Amino acid sequence: MPWPIIHYQRRTVLQKYLWLTVIVMRINFPGEKTRNTILAFLLVGVSGFPMSAVAADDSQAKPAWPGSFDLFGSDTRMALGGFVQLDVIHDTDAIGAPCQFITGTIPTDGGTPAQGSEGQTNYCINTSRLTLESRTPTTMGSVKTFISVDLFGDALSTSPELRLRQAYAEIGGLLWGGDLLVGQAWGTYVDLEAWPDILDFEGPGSAIAVRQPMVRWSKTVSDKFGFQIALEKPGDGGVQGAEMLTRLPDLIGTMRWSLGEGHLRLGAIVRDIRVGDDNDEVASATGWGVVGSGKIALSASNSLLFEASYGEGASAYYNDGPPNGVYDPLTSRLELLPLFAWYAGFEHGWTETLSSSLLVAVLDVDNSDNQPDTDGAKSAYASVNLIWRPNPSLMFGAEILSGGRKDISGAKGTDNRLQLSGQFSF
Repeated sequence: MPWPIIHYQRRTVLQKYLWLTVIVMRINFPGEKTRNTILAFLLVGVSGFPMSAVAADDSQAKPAWPGSFDLFGSDTRMALGGFVQLDVIHDTDAIGAPCQFITGTIPTDGGTPAQGSEGQTNYCINTSRLTLESRTPTTMGSVKTFISVDLFGDALSTSPELRLRQAYAEIGGLLWGGDLLVGQAWGTYVDLEAWPDILDFEGPGSAIAVRQPMVRWSKTVSDKFGFQIALEKPGDGGVQGAEMLTRLPDLIGTMRWSLGEGHLRLGAIVRDIRVGDDNDEVASATGWGVVGSGKIALSASNSLLFEASYGEGASAYYNDGPPNGVYDPLTSRLELLPLFAWYAGFEHGWTETLSSSLLVAVLDVDNSDNQPDTDGAKSAYASVNLIWRPNPSLMFGAEILSGGRKDISGAKGTDNRLQLSGQFSF
């Protein structure tokens, strides 16, 4: 293609990008914080999912990839992406999360008609996402930056509200040939490669799924083995009866082995759980956890996915976990809650464009005697779907979900859901 045409096309993309920035600045968003988040998203390189940094290669000043464009003639290239998605959801029973299947929000008293005890249908666009990525070669290595946003600012509402998902930079080939990441990203304890192909945005409550600020170093030792070490934001998850204090960051380490088209991953976490009460009393305990996960390719069209974990005081890392622990102000005693969680999935490709997945999951908490009887003790989650991807930009699917929770008192609640989804990616 002649250079003048290429230059015009790149210039057109950049003009649209700048035009969008100006328009957003003039929109009356509810609150300074929301507006600043959007502006930061538009003006910094961003992405929706964690990716390994490209290998540093100073001989290639502008490493191009599909959809990327030059940034003002510099060595930096950027790419704008994302998707628009509509979910049509019908629940047969009451649930507190209309756009996500969060089993912890299912009432154990049957619920009310206002909560959907007689059935409810909702339309949700909150899953829709906008991403931007940048890559810049430097003398120290290739730097990649990412930010992504979606519309799940309120997890318990159908109303779209902007939410920052990720904002980080990663430099490749740094510190003994490893990759250094700083910023907010998917937690090191999370295994996205073992995440099942489902339509429900939430996924099983027993799954480890968290995004938070961190400093992480990753090293690929060989084509079969790699490991990660990270210091991540402390203090999340809460403790019942007291306010959590943040003295030390969470320490996380993982190891990954490649198994042909699949993999096996092991991880461990150590946390300093520290709390204070109104009487200036301070109590602390060491939280910890271990996890094993992976994907096993049975054939070209069939795969098994799994994750199993156990720990005490590590519930902040779960999709729908309990408090990290319980504090008794009378005795100044902090008791961490043990938790065992697992899920198993099966994926099958019917054709090149048609696929299905089956998933079952359980989360089981060893509750404290100091917890109220209305706190959750166990939850279960199951789903099966059929997904059609006629081309890389389009996705249509239908999914049936069933789940429930059980309280300490023995009270139970269940819900069944049908979700129809359509997505256009760009």
